Amino acid sequence: MTLNGLRNAMRCLLSYIAFYYILISYHVEYRAYFAPQIFVLFFVLSKVDISSTVLGVLRLQSVSAAKAALNMSSDSSSSSSSDGEPFIYESDDDGWATYTEDYCFDSLILMRENDPGVTALYASGSFEHVQKMTDEDWVKLGRDISLNDYLYDLNLYETLDDRKTALFFQGLTRSNTLKRINIVNNGIGVSGIQSMIPFLSNSNLVSLCLEGLDEIKTEGFSLLFQALHNSPIERLDCNDCSLDSIEIDSNIIPKYLKRLALAGNCIDAEGCREVAKLLQKKDPTLISLNLDGNKIDDEGILVLVSALQTNTSLKKLDVSQNNDITSKGGGLLLKLVNDISSIKATMQSNHTLQTIVLPALDDDYQIYIYDALRFNVDYYPRRPGPLKVKGAQLHSRQRAVMCRLQGVEQSNAALYKHIDPFILPEVLSLG
Repeated sequence: MTLNGLRNAMRCLLSYIAFYYILISYHVEYRAYFAPQIFVLFFVLSKVDISSTVLGVLRLQSVSAAKAALNMSSDSSSSSSSDGEPFIYESDDDGWATYTEDYCFDSLILMRENDPGVTALYASGSFEHVQKMTDEDWVKLGRDISLNDYLYDLNLYETLDDRKTALFFQGLTRSNTLKRINIVNNGIGVSGIQSMIPFLSNSNLVSLCLEGLDEIKTEGFSLLFQALHNSPIERLDCNDCSLDSIEIDSNIIPKYLKRLALAGNCIDAEGCREVAKLLQKKDPTLISLNLDGNKIDDEGILVLVSALQTNTSLKKLDVSQNNDITSKGGGLLLKLVNDISSIKATMQSNHTLQTIVLPALDDDYQIYIYDALRFNVDYYPRRPGPLKVKGAQLHSRQRAVMCRLQGVEQSNAALYKHIDPFILPEVLSLG
């Protein structure tokens, strides 16, 4: 081999290695399909007697084209018809990703071959291969997932009813690797939830999203909580599930639950009393609670505020789009995070909450709640109390507005009510 030939061969090999690692950094599922073709491409290019600059440009263009082909962002939804209709999936970071039917089908094949590059599986009821699945296919799919050693993420969109769910979980009895399941807009009711129980009771899931299952009702939700009691579940989403009420047994609350989303249901003040059990339990774990778009009114806010007065875990509360919450509810939320009734009350306000997503309220409530939460974010855990005292209690104009918003008597007697005389000099020094 001539020196020039050896140089071209080395150039080909290095180009192949570089592209291979770029390929892995995008979607490793495609390496089995693209790697041989790319190797041949670069081998042919290396035989052409052209300058290394031109060859480098051609390689750069090839890499860019491959990146574009592997880009699964929403911009790729304009792919050719041969790729199938795009499946839109909401990712964990609330962004959107697009997956074509061909991509999802190829992932399924590789998953069944126990390919370590396939860690996520996606299926939509709009896919032709999903529509053609028989009862035996659903059982087999569950069994294949049980036997897989690498699958982490399972996403089923508009694919299941109660019968198919029973068949699927007949096969899916266990999984050592599956950590996240998203089942969205499926026709699953109580019997479908019951089919999941054996798997959920012994699973390693940390996240379960059952969104748009408008038939599970209160009974189905209670079954879920019971099944997940001893599991490592940290996130549970039951948005848009037509929950008109919920029942929570304090003795079977999931031990590690950090995020609970119950948006788009019909939860009212009674439902808030059940949710409050999660906030009042010993050593609470919940850090995020989403009650957006329910039927919560001022009474429901009072229930939540009462539970949060001593809670030190919750950092985010979403009660937006609850249109029955009035200025009275706004005053209760403001009092929760910055109680203006006395200096002692201010010091004992909730200093843990960092975000409250509010319904439509007057600007004053929005502004003063935000100010209190800003202290919680910037100075937790040691300084929010004294700084809230300095920012509100010791400034007459601020205090006057907050007293009005909270319906509190504005007088110096009320200001120093019940304050510990040993800390009074420290408080006065804040001014």
